[in-house]
Amino acid sequence: MKKDAILLGEEQLLGNDIYFAISKVDSHYPLHFHDFYEIELCVDGTGYQTINGNRYEFEPNTIFIYHPNDYHEIFATTPLTLLNVAFNSTRIDEENISDFFEFESEIVIKLSNRKLQQTKDIIVMIQSIFESNRSNKSLILSHLLNALLLIIVGSEQKHEIIGKDGAKNDVLQYIHKNFARSPSLEEIAAYSGYQKNYFCGIFRKKTGMTYIEYLTAYKLNYSKKLLKVSGKSIKEIALESGFSSANNFIREFKRKNSITPKQYRAMYRS
Repeated sequence: MKKDAILLGEEQLLGNDIYFAISKVDSHYPLHFHDFYEIELCVDGTGYQTINGNRYEFEPNTIFIYHPNDYHEIFATTPLTLLNVAFNSTRIDEENISDFFEFESEIVIKLSNRKLQQTKDIIVMIQSIFESNRSNKSLILSHLLNALLLIIVGSEQKHEIIGKDGAKNDVLQYIHKNFARSPSLEEIAAYSGYQKNYFCGIFRKKTGMTYIEYLTAYKLNYSKKLLKVSGKSIKEIALESGFSSANNFIREFKRKNSITPKQYRAMYRS
């Protein structure tokens, strides 16, 4: 299990904040995890992998996003060719952080044909720039990475919830921008243009959660980002993530993750 997994630390990035690699797997790649993020796309071959104990096939139109401490193992039935873009969270633009970290638990993402082609095109550009000697290489890679994340995150069905007046009234975008002040269900329903009960039905159908469950999960995932990359106190993180108090934050975090925020931070940093 995870205790048997190999840790691939940031030294694997060879001093880069963004790293590109083409991986060849003929039969098996052992169980491992890492302390950076990784995007993986299969361009040739067949097989499957186990991620956190669950099996997933390498399928067309599927991309994988590994978060720190996701452990996975690759099995090839025919030789696999994988494109990997690894990066640490410091390279994510501030305006993209909350959307990206909403998907803390999302690993396997299905892409439309159009999104898949866009994703491949950007990964090829990342490869070209990464292998070049350009003086502004780091800046270009950062822009390409953020474009890639916007395409991948934007492909999720969850982002299709819009208000009665159309895309200009995007409900999830409104929640993401205002989550820290905990907007009420009445406010969100009014913003959507629907009656509250009708809105609740649509929201649950699209996300699989009630509004309060979604808002709390978003806050918790945002807090994980802060626990990983900031030196802020638990109280500061609680308030910045939209919780009314540190005690409330700790209680909700432990209920969802079975460990306290302090233990989560220590586990990640160790």
